[in-house]
Amino acid sequence: MTNRTNWNDLSKTAILLVFYVLVTYIGVKFRDVIIETDTAMLLLLLNIVSGFWLRRKFAYVITALSIVAFHFFVLPEHNSFKFQNYQHIITFTVMAFSGVFAVKITQSQQREINKNKQLKSELKSNYHLASELASLNESQAIASSAIEHLERNGQFKAQIWLFSPTLFCLASHDKLQQSEYYSVVERFMLRGEQSSEVLSASLALHPLCGQAGLFGVLVIQSEQGQLFNPILTTLISLSLSRSEANSALTIAKEANQLEQMRNTLLAAVSHDLKTPLGSIIGSATTLSDSTIKLPLDTQKELLQSIAEEGYSLNRSLTKLLDISRYSTKTLIPNRDWVEPEEVIGSATKRIEQVVKLHPINLTGETMLVSLDYALIEQIIANLIENAAKYSPVGKAIDITTNYQKGCFSIEIADRGCGVAPDETQRIFERFYRSEHTKVKGTGLGLAICKLIVSAHNGTISVSPRIGGGSIFTVTIPCDKYDLTGIYE
Repeated sequence: MTNRTNWNDLSKTAILLVFYVLVTYIGVKFRDVIIETDTAMLLLLLNIVSGFWLRRKFAYVITALSIVAFHFFVLPEHNSFKFQNYQHIITFTVMAFSGVFAVKITQSQQREINKNKQLKSELKSNYHLASELASLNESQAIASSAIEHLERNGQFKAQIWLFSPTLFCLASHDKLQQSEYYSVVERFMLRGEQSSEVLSASLALHPLCGQAGLFGVLVIQSEQGQLFNPILTTLISLSLSRSEANSALTIAKEANQLEQMRNTLLAAVSHDLKTPLGSIIGSATTLSDSTIKLPLDTQKELLQSIAEEGYSLNRSLTKLLDISRYSTKTLIPNRDWVEPEEVIGSATKRIEQVVKLHPINLTGETMLVSLDYALIEQIIANLIENAAKYSPVGKAIDITTNYQKGCFSIEIADRGCGVAPDETQRIFERFYRSEHTKVKGTGLGLAICKLIVSAHNGTISVSPRIGGGSIFTVTIPCDKYDLTGIYE
């Protein structure tokens, strides 16, 4: 790179020397036509070009040569350094000072232009770094991106160390060993000062500071002693501080959500589980009291109440256990070929106590689709149970199955009170209970459906039904087995 720069400078100097020689030759050849000041102006123009085009030392050397050539060849008493009269002294003096001054001014302007170009380049580079860091959320990704940027744009090798919870290296350049700098960084941490520390011509430590004070250090190694822009430290500090703040906020939100879930769970247990338990205990106590003589019909009603409340309690406990062990990360469907009609029949059998007063109408073609039998059965059971609980006694529940565009879909429609428009998304949240109805429940059935459907990469939604009620639609992408050959 240096050899190429020197060669370019020599080439430019040679070209300008040719022009200097040409102007001097014209001034000598046509001295009877062109006066000395005209030649001086042409040489001055070349001096300005030299100052703009060449390095400082080359520009001054070539300008000095042009002044000497002007004195020797152009001014009268030609081919000598004598002055014929005082006017020639003035011309030479003006020529000399103008040439040197022109080079100085031009070089100064060139330096300012180069500084502006460098500043513009740095601002552009810093802007790109700021944009890149702003798009990242994880501290590890921010640190790695910053280290890559420093190597790419400044030829720096860097490490980023954090002090909390203990001293550790967040990210490092591939050619830097963590053990080599651990003791140096540890001393910097113990010193606790928020100022840079230059250890050698090639190694420096720059503090990373946030609102709470010093939280890390940026280790910079430069092989050629390049100057490091402190603005980069500020950008990295702000980005890491933002990341840590977001992490702390996320942890706080998760803790708050967990606390809310615990409170909601306690409320559900105390209300929705305690109520059936109280009914069971009361009925059982009455039946077991030998001093109370009850008619046979009353005894049957109490026993039926115990059975129904026990069934309700069992369903509620099952849902609580399911929601505690289900998550979109751990719930992996075990797909196999299943017949939707069979799954619907099995699901209806599970909740026959709830749907015994509601006729069920099933429509849809016979098919085999690739689904998790147990999980899909649970979805259907929860949706049918939900439809039965919110529908008046005797109202039918309509179930429709279909397969289109690579997706199996099932619609479960009821004639209940419907879902308010502002609750169409919230009803799938854990423990959410609508304020518009007084139906008993834990608020977990639809949340479980949402988890299972998400594990199948499907969707679940609710829409109003014409004439009153709701339609719950589940759509799951899956394969369909071709039954044409079987039936033929």
